Amino acid sequence: MKKIIVALFIVLVFSNVDTKSQIRTTREIPSLKIKNDDGQQNKVMLADLKVDVAIFGNMAKTTMTMVFENKTNRDLEGELTFPMPEGVSVSGYALDINGKLRQAVAVDKNKGTEVFESIETRRVDPGLLEKVEGNNFRTRIYPLPAKGKRTIQISYSENLGMESDQAHYYYLPLNYTNAIENFALDIHVFQDSHKPDFTEKPDGSLAFSHQNNNYTASLRKQQFQSQRNLVIQLPIDSKGSSGLIQANNDKTFYFLANASVNSVKPTQKKWGEDIGIIWDRSLSGKNRDIEKELALLDLFFKQNPNMRVELGLLDIQFLKGPTFHVRQGNWDELKSYIKRMDYDGGTDYSQLKTGVIHASDYLLFSDGLSTFGQSEISLENPVYCITSSNGSDYGVLKQIAQKHIGKMINLTNTSVNQAYNNLNTVDLLYLGIKEQHDFEEVYPQKGTAIQANFSIAGIGKRPGLKQLTLLVGDGQHTPKEISITLHPDHGEIDLQQIWAQKKIEALDLQYDNNREEIETLGKQFGIVTRNTSLIVLENVEDYIRYAITPPAELLPQFNALQKEHAIEREERVANLLDKAENSAEQLRSWWQTNFQQKKKYPQRDKPLESTDYMAVEEIANGATSVTPIPSRPSASPVAAARAEELRSSDAASEKRVSVGGNSNTVNAATSELAMAAASDDALQESVVVQSLEERVAGLQTGNSINNIRGKISIPEIKEDQAYLQELNQSKDPYKSYLQLRNQYMGTPTFYFDVANFFYKRGNKQKALLILSALADLQIENADLYKTISYKLREWGDYDNALFITAKVLKWRSMDPQSHRDYALVLQDKGMFKEALEQLYGILTQSYSPEAADRDEGIEETLLMEINNIIKSNKAASSNVDVNKKLIADLPVDMRVVINWNSQNTDIDLWVTDPNQEKCFYSNPATAIGGRLSNDFTGGYGPEQFLLKKALKGKYKIEVDFFNDGSLTLAGPAAVMAEIYTYYSSGKQERKIVTIYLDRDKERNVGIGEFSFQ
Repeated sequence: MKKIIVALFIVLVFSNVDTKSQIRTTREIPSLKIKNDDGQQNKVMLADLKVDVAIFGNMAKTTMTMVFENKTNRDLEGELTFPMPEGVSVSGYALDINGKLRQAVAVDKNKGTEVFESIETRRVDPGLLEKVEGNNFRTRIYPLPAKGKRTIQISYSENLGMESDQAHYYYLPLNYTNAIENFALDIHVFQDSHKPDFTEKPDGSLAFSHQNNNYTASLRKQQFQSQRNLVIQLPIDSKGSSGLIQANNDKTFYFLANASVNSVKPTQKKWGEDIGIIWDRSLSGKNRDIEKELALLDLFFKQNPNMRVELGLLDIQFLKGPTFHVRQGNWDELKSYIKRMDYDGGTDYSQLKTGVIHASDYLLFSDGLSTFGQSEISLENPVYCITSSNGSDYGVLKQIAQKHIGKMINLTNTSVNQAYNNLNTVDLLYLGIKEQHDFEEVYPQKGTAIQANFSIAGIGKRPGLKQLTLLVGDGQHTPKEISITLHPDHGEIDLQQIWAQKKIEALDLQYDNNREEIETLGKQFGIVTRNTSLIVLENVEDYIRYAITPPAELLPQFNALQKEHAIEREERVANLLDKAENSAEQLRSWWQTNFQQKKKYPQRDKPLESTDYMAVEEIANGATSVTPIPSRPSASPVAAARAEELRSSDAASEKRVSVGGNSNTVNAATSELAMAAASDDALQESVVVQSLEERVAGLQTGNSINNIRGKISIPEIKEDQAYLQELNQSKDPYKSYLQLRNQYMGTPTFYFDVANFFYKRGNKQKALLILSALADLQIENADLYKTISYKLREWGDYDNALFITAKVLKWRSMDPQSHRDYALVLQDKGMFKEALEQLYGILTQSYSPEAADRDEGIEETLLMEINNIIKSNKAASSNVDVNKKLIADLPVDMRVVINWNSQNTDIDLWVTDPNQEKCFYSNPATAIGGRLSNDFTGGYGPEQFLLKKALKGKYKIEVDFFNDGSLTLAGPAAVMAEIYTYYSSGKQERKIVTIYLDRDKERNVGIGEFSFQ
């Protein structure tokens, strides 16, 4: 059975808890994920945990220092994922290097990913923390050493929400599945006139002590395992307002002010007699707190007891559901319908358009993650976005609410009662500062909706200011003034970082317009944003090599090395144009070569015995020694003989060199080698008789003269998995799929196989829904999105494929394959100019040395595709300035290209011709003119086979999972093959096939066959 067994190590496990203010703590906890294919659990443990909490007013900073222990005998790469509350970003990250914590520095997100992956291949110690879609953060750590430990430290600041009992609350999940060897907790509450209280605590000995309006509490435990969380209640001062200032070098200062507007009565929202409920039923909906959402609706219908409700159902489509009539607050029928809801597929917000359902107001229950379409909706009336998922994209939900004159309700950080009050009232507005000329860059911005208790931050221009006056109101009546006294801070909290975080939050509502400023702020203040990551490198030389300013502790050494020594900087590979010109010349030479076929006499029935492939080495006395090479799978004697010939020839002197599972290949398929390959010794028993025309030297003829017709055959996909057999026998396969899904929830191959199952049986709608669920399995996973795009192209769904490939291009713009995948879908959609620009652009942009080495030879595949567009669409080519040296008319009878979705994976393409000669990595040029492009051993491909003139007979196409050099314990790789007859001839035909290759069970798989008759 093809499947990935994903071991999800839950570092911190949370259970919901009701406090005396009726709050349910729903914050998710971090989890460390290691891909694991042996079914073993608890291989990586949280050994030590130290938590420091600092609270001032309604602001809290939390620093978590975590020590993970790897109990396996193999170095692993860990991926720690944790969602953050609304408006919270990670502002500190450190990783242990040589036994000491090293602070991270901010870099451009794409550069961070590229540098991390480049260094990672050297098996050293980089760390990278990045923001993925939604308010979710992910840190990749390598290595988690075998039988060893790694330490990471993460810091974040947050606004504390106020509940119905007029108190702020701080939450920290602390009930773990496994005992922690060493646990430490330190809490500091600064300048608070009221003693804080624990409404829930992990240990009975935890208590606050008091000194000078500061409160502290500490806990130290060994073999710690608690069933309870940490919940701190912070009573609000009757004045409700306080402020801190932090002086700058230029006599300005940053300030943070907490304000209370409880005395201002908000206006109540007036609801109409009908309402639209839009229910997101995509797979990620299973992560929402549905019970809490239903509890909110309970309150809503108690206060609005007689309503007509139109229900809209959202996944990758937006469909009208039943209409319900609520009478006297009874909404049981609607509640029952929602409780029976099945959650499946991805989410496409672009489907939310006027006309499907009709209402005066809409309640959208979703997480803000549009995984299968753009994040924009178009409805005619106010939209209230309600989320209960910690992994939500709060920025998207706020943007939708703002655009549609509604509001965003976050159930993850508030009680149901408080959430209903927010939903049912017209917001108060922050209207500015009375002393406006004394301040600048104040956030939130003027006109922003606020809660009864809120905080603002900004820059003061006049030193010595002791107070400011905030203005709040509804925008129609006289504003209320709130005076706030400003006190100098004493290092309790980093005010400038809080200010930067508030500004980023404001700018993020219009991210596309503000991305450059957001990146600048992220880098300056060390805050993780959508386009800024935090990175830790092992040594000073790496900071110099990749032009990254190191943390303060390394700056003196960094500056000295830059000044005194010539450290080799990373030299970007300027472009691939020179290599492309050489490849174009080689392709022309190959295409113009006449591969003469000669008669082959019969040979003995039983071939000579051999051990796998044989390498021929010349020894000193002129004799020949034969050395077995066991690392590659078996091949035919002819292929083995050709491999011997190629390895011993001068033209093929530079071949594959393998070190520790990694390898580089220089393609030896020159025209001279191809001609040499036509010798008698390289032919099989079958006799090939050429036409008279073909025997005329230099005369090139096509198969149309010989009346040879080519056909592509694709084998049936096996359905021998137990779950597919069960679906095959089921009277209701979709219902059976939903039941089986619980066993395979995190297994991509399950969704892939089941989608194929439904597609083959003509249920294309269900097939697409199930395939789209891959997008909801893990946030911002390029490998999964590549798999989806492969299958969408195979199915001819180019609109969705364009969106998916654009996503991957956004996440991994450093990879030429991302540009190529996007370009080919543009071509599929008939956007030839745009496709040509993308393909040609791959040759003109620069790459890191590691990427250039990994992708050496990609230009040969690109040249065929560039010239195919130029030949087939003259209008497109006339508008794109392509180097003339690259233009060549190269029609071929056969072309096969394979691509795959995972890095550090070696997938090989094999094509066996009617003479039983196999064209593959060690025999890239066959006697009849078959040509294989460079052998990609580090991931993604593409690998390309070309044959200008096909002989009669059958050609077998196979893919082989040769090697997995990934740092994680990887599972199957998704492979897409594009198979063409008469490519670039004006009569080309194409078939696409996508499969998963299981390295343990399916080393090589037949994916297709050419038949020329």
